Amino acid sequence: NSLKGVGYFLGSALLEVSYEAALGFMIGLIVIAMPFAIFGLDKNLGTAKKKNSSLKEIFVLDNFNLNVLSLARLFLFASRDFWFEVPLPFYLRSPNCLALGPFFPCSPQDIDQCTTGAVCDPTLDYCTNVNEGGGCGGTGLGKVVVGAFLGGYIILYGQVQSWTPQLVTNPLQQTPPNKVTEVFWGMINCFPTMVGAIVVYASGVFVDYILGGMIAWLVVIIVTFAIIFAINSSIHSFLVVKYAKSDKVATSVGFYYMSNAVGRLVGTLGSGFLYTYAGGQVETHGGYAAGNDARLGLAACFVAGTISSLLAAVITIWIKDDDAGLKCGSCCTLVQ
Repeated sequence: NSLKGVGYFLGSALLEVSYEAALGFMIGLIVIAMPFAIFGLDKNLGTAKKKNSSLKEIFVLDNFNLNVLSLARLFLFASRDFWFEVPLPFYLRSPNCLALGPFFPCSPQDIDQCTTGAVCDPTLDYCTNVNEGGGCGGTGLGKVVVGAFLGGYIILYGQVQSWTPQLVTNPLQQTPPNKVTEVFWGMINCFPTMVGAIVVYASGVFVDYILGGMIAWLVVIIVTFAIIFAINSSIHSFLVVKYAKSDKVATSVGFYYMSNAVGRLVGTLGSGFLYTYAGGQVETHGGYAAGNDARLGLAACFVAGTISSLLAAVITIWIKDDDAGLKCGSCCTLVQ
């Protein structure tokens, strides 16, 4: 995950050169890695000792706890991708709605006349939205800065995920985790996106477009969610191995991560729809159609993420795993 975060940053930085340069660099990295995979890995790696599982065997849904955990995983990852993969970068790149249109004349020779995220249209001689589909009302940050936001999230998420046993569950005496542990952290996972939805929709910082405050709030929301989400993901990763049948661990884990992918697909597609249509079109003074309202779109995506987090936590309650309770350190027992 940490290397994936570096990839986010490199990709956005290379976009400053050209889209083709970014693709070419990424292809080059894959080409460099291929000889190590082809000649360096054991040929027996990934080969079943007895026989490969058939598609029919993969979808044998006779492991109740694994099935419930997989469904919860679907909504857990949808809770992130409802706002992270598509809406967040578009919002961070989109310009201020009130600085677009005929009342903001410009010259193509002077690129600093338009607000960040906007461009000077040489045919119209006023500031326009370079990507109306991405909306307006966002922070208008540059590609590299947006890549740093996304890459920083992924790196932080990856590191916290690996540190969770040492820094979180062990000190809180929640190791080994059980379903109650995940329900507890799943409920906490609702709060960053819930606060995000309220602040983006109703706070004067966003409504009145106070750029510094907007960026500060987004950093707090992103960092907080990354930490809490990583803890949830780490607990999930332990539980899937715990609930997998001993003779079908690979099949069980594969089915579980397939649910993970479905959740990401649902979140990504749903977020695109919400971000585009929730806020409606914005028309500035002078009749310029600036694009959809990015602020309302992002707020709607945060709401969808909160609902997904809540569903993931509630679904986890169905798991039949009542062997242990829930503690928050040596001084507090929440569930016997």
